[in-house]
Amino acid sequence: MIGWLQSLSHQISDPGDIVCASPSRMYGRNVLKSTTEEFCVDPVNRYLTVIISLTVLVATFVLAIIGILVSYKLRLRLYKKWKFHLFDRDECDGEDMDYDVFLCCSSLDENLHGNYIQELLEDNGYRVCYHERDFLPGQVIMENMHHAIERSKRTLCIITNNFLRR
Repeated sequence: MIGWLQSLSHQISDPGDIVCASPSRMYGRNVLKSTTEEFCVDPVNRYLTVIISLTVLVATFVLAIIGILVSYKLRLRLYKKWKFHLFDRDECDGEDMDYDVFLCCSSLDENLHGNYIQELLEDNGYRVCYHERDFLPGQVIMENMHHAIERSKRTLCIITNNFLRR
């Protein structure tokens, strides 16, 4: 409409008389001096759209962060409830491994922790290589450890002062 009126502006006797009555944001403005964008694009709606989009984006981001934090804080409860463990995934597919984990600790310690961890793992269905039970007598300790590491999917070390001294 603006283009049409501007093309006829040389035929209009007083172009200043052609003013807008609607929309309210354009009230009283000269139509011939206005642009198509001023008529078609409502700046309030544009800013409102941008603000709503940003709000949705920020809210989604905040909810994602909260979800990650909550699942991180509750991960042990979630694992226990649904019997899903971090090590359930078998990254050693196709390999004939004798053990799921080699539990490495010093024999000079009282082994309270070692025995507890071994029992806990075995109660949950994991095959554990434990030095007191599974090492071959008469072999050098380093050879036994080497074979245990090669035959296990994972190695778990209980680091104590006695372990570090040996």
